[in-house]
Amino acid sequence: MMKSHFNIPPSIERRLQIKNDLKQSHEKQSDVLKPSITISREYGCKAYPLAKLLQDHLNEHVIDSNEEWTVLDRLLLDRIAIASGYSKSELEHITKVNPNYQALITNIAGFKHADSFEVFKYIKAMLIHFAQIGNSIIIGRGGVIVTQDMPNILHVRLIAPMAYRAKNISQSLGLSVVEAKRHIESRQNERDDFINHFTQRDTSDPTLYHLVINNEKCTTEQISKIILAHLESLALG
Repeated sequence: MMKSHFNIPPSIERRLQIKNDLKQSHEKQSDVLKPSITISREYGCKAYPLAKLLQDHLNEHVIDSNEEWTVLDRLLLDRIAIASGYSKSELEHITKVNPNYQALITNIAGFKHADSFEVFKYIKAMLIHFAQIGNSIIIGRGGVIVTQDMPNILHVRLIAPMAYRAKNISQSLGLSVVEAKRHIESRQNERDDFINHFTQRDTSDPTLYHLVINNEKCTTEQISKIILAHLESLALG
């Protein structure tokens, strides 16, 4: 069962505290919603350095701390979910085990986990909540699909050849290139199956995005500048 209080970082808690005010004024303010960004990527692309750089650039001119841009990656979303009553093992479980086998595993092995759909429902609510508040950079977790119909979101997709991604993973995890490629294929399949199961959508669909950028052809700084320029051109930033 979800707890009524979120024991999370102050900057995030401040955003949660204005949830009720946001809900009440959403219809009146829908034409002036603050922007948010989703970043989807092929496994092995450099989404986290990009998100941090975007956050730094966007916060350069922010005066009010309540207006600061926040990066919502898997770890932060997991901390929020855990603070609401879910354990880390439950969150890891739903991303690695096909929910269709949940009841069978529970009956045979005696494992007890939170209902997969309930956990995803909660994570989805968090994604929508922060996207509505604005000034949020959402990495993965199906954010592009969950927020697809929201007018204040800029959707970005990072792609790259396997060789480039394998080199990144090989360096970051200390794997051989062959091992890195296997790891990429395994993790990409897990992510794709997870999102597809709960949303019936494919995050590789280019029509979901404003920008699809080749991570091999552009540096993180160049990609950041492209996104910031597009954000401004759409009158979202």
